[in-house]
Amino acid sequence: MKPSKPHEPDPRQHHHDLDPAADAADVSPLPKEGSLWSSVRFAIKMIEIRLRFVAILVAAGLIIGYWDTIGNYWDKWTRPAPSAAHLEADTEFYCPMHPSVVRATAEADGSTPKCPICGMPLSQRKRGEKVELPTGVVGRAQISPQRVQYAGIRTEEVRRRNLAAELRIVGFVDFDESRLSRIVLRTPAYVEKLLVNKSFTQVRQGEPLAELYSPDLYTIVQELLIAKESNAPDLVELGKRKLQLLGISPQDIEAAFQQTKASRRLVIRSPINGHLIRKEVVEGDYIEAGKMLFELADLSVVWVEGEVFEKDVGLLRPGQHVEVTVESYPGQTFRGTVALVHPHLETATRTLRVRFELENPRHQLRPGMYATVLLKTPLLETEPFKTRLAESIPPPAGDDAALAKWQRICPVTGAKLGSMGKPVRVEAQGQPLLLCCAGCKDAVAHDPEHYMQRLHTVGPDGVLAVPQDAVIDTGAEKIVYVERKPGMFDGVLVTLGPKAEGYYAVLDGLLPGDVVASAGAFLIDAETRLNPAVAANYFGAGGSPATSKPSGAPIEKQTEKPAGADPSKSVPALTDKQQANIDKLPPADRRLAIKQRTCPITGEPLGSMGVPIKIELQGRTVLLCCAGCRDEANQNPDKVLQKLDASIVPTVPAAPQSEGAQR
Repeated sequence: MKPSKPHEPDPRQHHHDLDPAADAADVSPLPKEGSLWSSVRFAIKMIEIRLRFVAILVAAGLIIGYWDTIGNYWDKWTRPAPSAAHLEADTEFYCPMHPSVVRATAEADGSTPKCPICGMPLSQRKRGEKVELPTGVVGRAQISPQRVQYAGIRTEEVRRRNLAAELRIVGFVDFDESRLSRIVLRTPAYVEKLLVNKSFTQVRQGEPLAELYSPDLYTIVQELLIAKESNAPDLVELGKRKLQLLGISPQDIEAAFQQTKASRRLVIRSPINGHLIRKEVVEGDYIEAGKMLFELADLSVVWVEGEVFEKDVGLLRPGQHVEVTVESYPGQTFRGTVALVHPHLETATRTLRVRFELENPRHQLRPGMYATVLLKTPLLETEPFKTRLAESIPPPAGDDAALAKWQRICPVTGAKLGSMGKPVRVEAQGQPLLLCCAGCKDAVAHDPEHYMQRLHTVGPDGVLAVPQDAVIDTGAEKIVYVERKPGMFDGVLVTLGPKAEGYYAVLDGLLPGDVVASAGAFLIDAETRLNPAVAANYFGAGGSPATSKPSGAPIEKQTEKPAGADPSKSVPALTDKQQANIDKLPPADRRLAIKQRTCPITGEPLGSMGVPIKIELQGRTVLLCCAGCRDEANQNPDKVLQKLDASIVPTVPAAPQSEGAQR
């Protein structure tokens, strides 16, 4: 038997002894010591205590790690809403230069808001009011990035290119008229013998062709020999002169003079190397004076005669080098030059004849062959580009009037100088530059080289060119859709030059650096013509005043997605509060914020947590929604930049197009 444990006092019993009321209330029996229930309850209590401790540690860690984010959200939630100035229910603010900028309310202090892009004060308009398009713009369309991606619309930046226009001309090989020779007898004679009795025989210069008997020639030769025997120099010279006038060669005259007896036959010789293309006599013929005996052609040089259309006449220049091919010798190229551009146009066919001259030493090119002529003309050597290149030198510094006349437009907005008041003068790369307004100064200061290049559509490196697929030709007009901002396209009237290498040379309407729709332009054109309502969405108009929202209501904007983003994930448009925070940034950072749209760390719209924070990552400027994202961005710069590149949409300064591009 196990020894019994000594009796220990029960604390609960002691408590009951002290408190008789507790004894009366505690009527439920207690589990015995060492029972199963006691052990389970103890284990549960221990687990609960430990879990509470772990939860407290996790909560403390999260608060410490996201303290800045929590503070930003606290500021956002507790920030008092600004008191908007009163506007009429059917009135809104908009930027005439950038119609996508629309505000429903004034600033908190009642002042007129400014455009976040150009910095100009916004103008007021009635909701639903038709806004006049800028000069040179015939239509506008706003297409969401998702629709741009689905429609296959691609954009391309227009720039100067060294283009050469190719012109293919079909012609035929012909004789060189300057290398034709005809043998015509100047005195009556009889053909006693033909030494070359077949047409198209190749002959050499001086080769005998025929022997003739002419009584007149025989008499003159006899007189020459008598004068020689009589030692009469004057009569000898007179006899030789008579033979020369009758077309006898000096070689035959000298041979007759050396004879002692006059020969009754006169030899006719070939004056050139070539082919006997015509033979008009046979043996025994009597030939009267003035009749042609033979016609010869030298084929060492031939002509190619072709015709070009009236629109291509400007590409022709005498002396220009050409390449000629014929079907008889595939893969072989013959080189020549432009010999003659005919001075008159064929009114029946509206074509102009052109003559090309080619060397033909092996006589491969034969008259009558069809030939294809390839002519390449650098556009810089044609008008009006040649003149514009000569006029691209700016006037002397100090004369703003001459500079404004030469420059004509603002390189930032493309607006005509003077359309926004007196032009603003700045210095860029050591040269004076005129701008339409003071809001363009920051853009020029940020990238002066880019905007100086936009002044010239013609330069030593080529002419401004636009892809041919970007041009919508309506017959009366030629339109190119320029992407002013992501998804926003302006239909701009352009004046085009010749087409070369898949591009059109631009005379007026575009500037270097403009981004145009190079693929799918016809879809945008159809959208503006078949669905005019897209223009209202573009301007932010909401219809008639009766259906407009109150001035305090936010303006509805389409949800946009950056190019290359997942179509299933949308990026909400900026609200007025977010836009107000972005407006507090400097102009250069403001444009970057509109271009970037979201924070690469949190994915939240910039401006949703106050003024965006600016940092530098690997030499690139990046905007964050708050200071709490700075550490994570610095720890993973490659990941942040990769995410930023996948979501960002490039833009160009939005502006109305002026009357024409500067030379």
